[in-house]
Amino acid sequence: MKPVNNYSRREFIKLLGLTLGGLALSRSSLDRVFAESGFSINPQLIQPEFPLNKTLGRICSGDPGAHFPIKSEPYWDAPEVGTAWRDDVFEWKKEVIAKQLDPIRINQRWVETEAGYIYAQYVQKIKHIPQEPIAELPQTPSGERGMWVEIVTPYTGMTFAKPPAQTWVRETINPRIYYSQIFWAFDIRTNPENGKTEYCLKQLYGALPDEYWIDATVCRQITPEEISPIHPDAEDKHIIVNLLYQTLSCYEGDEEVFFTKVTTGWKDKEGEWQTPLGTHTIWRKILSTHMSGTIVGGYDLSGIGWTTLFDNHGAAIHATYWHNEFGIPGSHGCVNTKPEDAKWIWRWTEPKVDYYPGDLVIQGQNKSTKVEVIYD
Repeated sequence: MKPVNNYSRREFIKLLGLTLGGLALSRSSLDRVFAESGFSINPQLIQPEFPLNKTLGRICSGDPGAHFPIKSEPYWDAPEVGTAWRDDVFEWKKEVIAKQLDPIRINQRWVETEAGYIYAQYVQKIKHIPQEPIAELPQTPSGERGMWVEIVTPYTGMTFAKPPAQTWVRETINPRIYYSQIFWAFDIRTNPENGKTEYCLKQLYGALPDEYWIDATVCRQITPEEISPIHPDAEDKHIIVNLLYQTLSCYEGDEEVFFTKVTTGWKDKEGEWQTPLGTHTIWRKILSTHMSGTIVGGYDLSGIGWTTLFDNHGAAIHATYWHNEFGIPGSHGCVNTKPEDAKWIWRWTEPKVDYYPGDLVIQGQNKSTKVEVIYD
């Protein structure tokens, strides 16, 4: 029997069977087989079973195929007891501080899992929260049907409604979407192969017109009520982003009402911060958008939720699902936050945005919240 690279066809079928049988949380080993063998398979057919309503951690850093050490104790010189691959999913037991200080790293946090300890900045904190599909999508003011949905599983595959156009889809062997991403659902069907209810999703803003069918049970409906403004009557709302300490604070007058760690841009070759210093005014708010760029370390990211743009070169405060490095600079200029933090900020900042269409460009001065970026 001719091997397929390092795997015989018998070994390939065996590994496929183990994954289909739900014996592993992760599908990354199988992905490596696909990458090496040239085999292709519908990713929805091998969606793993994740534990229900438990706190989980997904290896979110790096490109497909990236891997990181699992340690016996929470510090870098501890013995290595395993390897965590990109998109591996573990039960998140707790987050702990390093047992021994690492003088070359700012982040001293580790995540305890059933397999050992993983450096926290590699791990996205997530859950698997199955939803009850709805029979009919809500009607929009324009008479069409649709709703905003948030992904509530570690990751899921998709079936394309038409040939894909976006780079992140075309250049990935088995494209996935991830926990906390947000999309617009505009159609419903019963999958002819497995009888499951599926929503057809797309990105309304910043993306080419790709459409993909997703298992409806991993899509949580975002309601108009949950995007309602926070403290709408408060006066003198303003945000301070501190590049030195990598923090963001929301103020109502002199009172700090919200604080979080963030990830901003580094300094460029000319010594200028990629996140622009100075006082800015929010000029656009989008419930979800697509972001891409061809600068060094190019990126192509879909379904970015709770985007609050404050600089005309594209700097924004937004949700982040591809790293957990908050407190350390490393973005392309935006202010990266945890999804729940980005949502709070989006709801709190002025002005409010209607559920339909989930996008607002602010016209005129003194009509939106100010964002002050400092290095102090």
